[in-house]
Amino acid sequence: MSHYFTGNNTEHEYKEIEFRYNDKVYRFRTDRGVFSKDRVDYGSHVLIDAVAKDRSTAEDDAFIDMGAGYGPVGTVLADVLRASPLMVEVNSDALALCEENARRNGVAAKVMDREEFDACPAGAVSFYVTNPPFRAGKPTVIGMIEDAHDRLGAGGAFYMVVQKKQGMASYRKEIESQFGNVEVIAKDKGYHVLKGIKA
Repeated sequence: MSHYFTGNNTEHEYKEIEFRYNDKVYRFRTDRGVFSKDRVDYGSHVLIDAVAKDRSTAEDDAFIDMGAGYGPVGTVLADVLRASPLMVEVNSDALALCEENARRNGVAAKVMDREEFDACPAGAVSFYVTNPPFRAGKPTVIGMIEDAHDRLGAGGAFYMVVQKKQGMASYRKEIESQFGNVEVIAKDKGYHVLKGIKA
């Protein structure tokens, strides 16, 4: 069986799930082998809520959802903030679902695999969000923090959700090292949403 943070396919086992935010119901198709296939995971919920409350609703803000999975974070934030998402994912099954789920929830998203994304010139986006695949290892997560710093425009914000037991303190130091600042903008049931602003 493949892991959700790899590019390998698995045998399909589709299901439909719902996620409610701000009295709106979003519907997502999931599959065996993708992260949190039975429900939108709590960390993603905490991240969505924290970013939605932290951002203004400047229409057409461009943002990156790194490690998008089947698309809940990028889809909901794009809808709530009227923003334009670029959703990036390594797992090819999740990638196809991400594209489908954005479309079925009325979101116009660009969806890329990581190889295609890495080949693109760094562009200036307004914000960058991730619920990282911590099981892929610390170097992978640190690489996402570095990539965020490269891709954000001046004043752009990086948001990451992490549990204390997943090494929150060390990732907080890493964000501060990269961005020169860091703050915790939300805490909920052991989950912390960290934010760094690019100078």
